[in-house]
Amino acid sequence: MSIHDSRRIALTILGLFVLLGLTYSVMNPIFEAPDEVYHYPYVKHLADGEGLPVQHPEHTALWKQEGSQPPLYYALSAALTFWIDTDDLPQVRQLNPHARIGIPLAEDNKNMVIHDPWREGLPWRGTVLAVHLIRFLSVLLGAATIWCTYRLGRLVFPCRPAVALGAMFLNALIPMFAFISGSINNDNLVTMLSSVVLLMLIQIVQGGANNGRLLTLGASIGLACLSKLSGIALLPLAMLALALHQIPQGAASLREKGKRRIARRWLGQCVLLCIPTLLVAGWWYLRNWQLYGEPLGLERMLTIFGRRSHPSTLKEAWREFKGFCTSFWGLFGMFNVLLRPLWVYRVLDALSLFCLLGLLRRGIRAWRARRLPSTWRELVLLAVWIVMIALSLLRWTTMTKASQGRLTFPAISAICLFLTLGFLAWFQERFRRHALGGLAVLMGALTISAPFTAIRPAYAPPPVMTEKEIPPSASPYHVTYGDTMELVAYDVEPQKVRPGESFPVTLYWKALAPMEENLSIYIYLSGRGGQFLGQRDSYHGGGNYPSSQWSPGEVVPDTFLVPVRSDARGPVAAEIEVGLYRLATMDPLPALDPQGNRMGKPVIGRVKVDVPTPPTAPKESLDVTFGERVRLVGYDLDATSIRPGTSLPLILHWRVMGELERDYTVFVHLVDDQEQIVGQRDAPPLNGDYPTSFWGGGDNLMDEYHLQVREDAAPGSCRLFVGFYDPTTGQRLPLSDSEGKLKGDRAFISQIEIRE
Repeated sequence: MSIHDSRRIALTILGLFVLLGLTYSVMNPIFEAPDEVYHYPYVKHLADGEGLPVQHPEHTALWKQEGSQPPLYYALSAALTFWIDTDDLPQVRQLNPHARIGIPLAEDNKNMVIHDPWREGLPWRGTVLAVHLIRFLSVLLGAATIWCTYRLGRLVFPCRPAVALGAMFLNALIPMFAFISGSINNDNLVTMLSSVVLLMLIQIVQGGANNGRLLTLGASIGLACLSKLSGIALLPLAMLALALHQIPQGAASLREKGKRRIARRWLGQCVLLCIPTLLVAGWWYLRNWQLYGEPLGLERMLTIFGRRSHPSTLKEAWREFKGFCTSFWGLFGMFNVLLRPLWVYRVLDALSLFCLLGLLRRGIRAWRARRLPSTWRELVLLAVWIVMIALSLLRWTTMTKASQGRLTFPAISAICLFLTLGFLAWFQERFRRHALGGLAVLMGALTISAPFTAIRPAYAPPPVMTEKEIPPSASPYHVTYGDTMELVAYDVEPQKVRPGESFPVTLYWKALAPMEENLSIYIYLSGRGGQFLGQRDSYHGGGNYPSSQWSPGEVVPDTFLVPVRSDARGPVAAEIEVGLYRLATMDPLPALDPQGNRMGKPVIGRVKVDVPTPPTAPKESLDVTFGERVRLVGYDLDATSIRPGTSLPLILHWRVMGELERDYTVFVHLVDDQEQIVGQRDAPPLNGDYPTSFWGGGDNLMDEYHLQVREDAAPGSCRLFVGFYDPTTGQRLPLSDSEGKLKGDRAFISQIEIRE
């Protein structure tokens, strides 16, 4: 491939990347990128002429921790947008209080802010226009980065243009890189400047540095230091590059010149390098020292952002490493929107391993040949830069939970170059072009489709329907909340869930009147004795269609996954309570049933929380069966005598052999010799927390009752009976013994003596 052909292909890739970056910037709603909702207020603060932000942990501003960042990216963005009236920022930047930040598997509330189609639609104006202009600037910075990647490959491997092109298109087709390049983020500037500096350092390693080049390099490093703190690491890397340039002279040459002379020369170059760096960026770090008592402002940033509470365990470290790999390739939104389908991550991880093993193979072959490659100095420099970025990320991760793959992007040019070398190491020369073409097709299909298959669907509002379009499977409800919203119907599937799992609840809401406020939904799950089992809160439409945007008469389905606590006691038929409330005051809206009566607890239904129950060991054994479905295997009875007017505690041990069709009531009767009831307790089993229609084969239940003896009960011997009956018809379940013979409809428990 000629140099002309290589450059033509590179320019084509560059143009395609600009189109790709613009696609990401337009398809992704504003403020739905990592910390974009905080980055932009920093820009606006500068654009409004308010000067540099000052961080106060007690009074955090809209920019939060980002106000501690060096200002160059924000200043460039402010210079681009200062002429735009952005006073509508409070209306555009309405935070979603129910956003599920950092939860990639969440099915709803992926939006960081509430999106208004009228404000964000064309023609862009105000804050929306400013955001998109800055995003376009970021796309140009991303394009400059991938051009540097190409130039870097051409410098290191001048006779192998395929390596440079491969690294370039890999850089361009990493979905996360395209996504960040289409967002407001200072990573874009420090990544571009790091790639530029890396390119200059390779030139120095190969050809040395005169004073003009050193001054230009120092100024470039200073600009990187003014973009993000990671730019500081470029200064020691540049000093290493100056040292590497001295090495190819050989040991004999070193003796001739003298080690002291070389050291003095290197030291003079380092001093000359640092002067423009300090002149360009030193003022910022001096300002931090004066304001915060330390030059980096890092302590103030961590105070606002939050520190890691404890060192990571091995399990946590492995989980964070997997999160790091995921976020390197593509984790959109506020780390909660995944590439689709999910199996692509396994393919990308396999690709990474394939490339790393290829590098290892290449290194082993070089070691066996006892020959260093001619470009070993350049490769060492690039590898050291990757290691430095990795170590700085590791250090940052020990201070706070931030294992984000995008934080390695300052080394993206070097990373892509090494990945390409590892990939090509597996193929013979004549097959390499085809292999790279196949890789480009794979990565291109993934990266081009991501805005349409992953990003845009995450923020799509739900479908609007009419009452007639509600599926027949939904259960009617027709409860009104505050005269503004009606819960027309609901659907709960499945009917059984285990602790630690989630189950879907679909609610069909109807707007009764225009609403100016955004109402919050709560779905509350309660179990035995009112135990809290789980809750989901959200705006309507999974956060994407809040009530203030509704028109009267619209019916909107809301589907939520309701979590169940892992320590839930059961089995239990947990109650599902659904309501609306105003988040500002936490006041629930009154719920009225279809007859207009006030409801104390709007319960839409129940779900079985299936907790395995081992067999129980009763104090007294018994073996009788009710309705061929429920065995009474024993009971606990601590007393066989009792006084009138007191209660007798009894625990029944049930073993369920099959499902029951309806809810039965348990009766516990104390009967005298005349068959008169002198004490009784009729109640649903387990205090109503687990009705019999939810019972399933294999359940082992301990059911406690307190039988109240009448105050006028005469002394004497009585018999204690237990049974089931249908509360609607009064019909009792038949009783059979251990041999299957019918024995009436009540089980004899014990003789009880009523004493004076």
